[in-house]
Amino acid sequence: MLSPRIPIALIALAALSRAASAAPTEASSLLSPPEPLPIRISTGFHLLNLASVNERNESFEADIYLRFTWRDPRLAFTPKKKGDRKHVFIEKAAEDALKGIWWPEVEFLNAASPQMRNRSLSIHSDGVVEYFLGVSGQFRSRFDYTRFPFDRQTMEVRLQSFLYDKDTVVFVPDRGMCGFTGGDTCDDLRVTGVRASSSPVRLAGWDESYSEFDACIAAERNCAFYIWRVFFPTILIMTMSCTIYFIKIPDLHDRVAVSLSCLLACIATQFAISFNMPKIAYLTVVDRVFLITYGCIALGVGVSVIENAFHNLSHPHLSRWNKFARWFVPLVYVLMILWVALPRPW
Repeated sequence: MLSPRIPIALIALAALSRAASAAPTEASSLLSPPEPLPIRISTGFHLLNLASVNERNESFEADIYLRFTWRDPRLAFTPKKKGDRKHVFIEKAAEDALKGIWWPEVEFLNAASPQMRNRSLSIHSDGVVEYFLGVSGQFRSRFDYTRFPFDRQTMEVRLQSFLYDKDTVVFVPDRGMCGFTGGDTCDDLRVTGVRASSSPVRLAGWDESYSEFDACIAAERNCAFYIWRVFFPTILIMTMSCTIYFIKIPDLHDRVAVSLSCLLACIATQFAISFNMPKIAYLTVVDRVFLITYGCIALGVGVSVIENAFHNLSHPHLSRWNKFARWFVPLVYVLMILWVALPRPW
């Protein structure tokens, strides 16, 4: 077996010698893409750890493991003995070895500052090259909070070749090496699956299209925390506001005071959780629940004012209307909460 301390230039020199002897006028450099094109890069992805999720900045930190496999016939060699079927280079030796051969020049599209933790390079006797890479970094990804806190998020890790377009390099997901560490949980998100895909992507303003590898990390939220810390207090506040229908109609001041106190308590609850949410332009399930609560509390104030006005006119059916509102408003509130919180079949 070739020692990792032996420079990769020896392999390059041997390959160049074979190429020169076979076709002296067409000798090529090991740094150029091997034939035939496009080169299929089998890509494996494994999620080692979901370290943290910053939902306000829509980013996450993860430790991942990647394997890139391709074939370069120019690197094929004849083993001197049975156990000498591949050359292995570790860490710095692997980094130096890549400087002497062709590789797909992989870059992370949505990573702020990825750190290469571990790397190794294996060159097999048949010319198959395996590049193993351990990466830790912060990745940017778009989150969809429409169903928050009953949402499921998809966090992406996107790869492309820095130099070569889709006519030269095509990433192919390795289905046999795509997974995650079981039971991985971060904050209130639990990883449920990992899938990989690849597709050609055209850059805006460029003529070239590049093959892009996309690893999607699926995670679902543990909603129990929000049910007990957000929904339950909000519904309790709304229930307390409905006590105004049991207060005498002439006592308008007391009715408004109860409604105002409940409204302020509801605003404080929403304000407390707003620091963890990004500045998004659409409403989440939590936002809709708060808006419905605000509306029903305001409806109670409106009903109290109208009832007080009719009381001053000595309306004969005022008591019946108050009993109707006593049950109608809570019923409307419950139905609207269920309509907002329950998932849609479509």
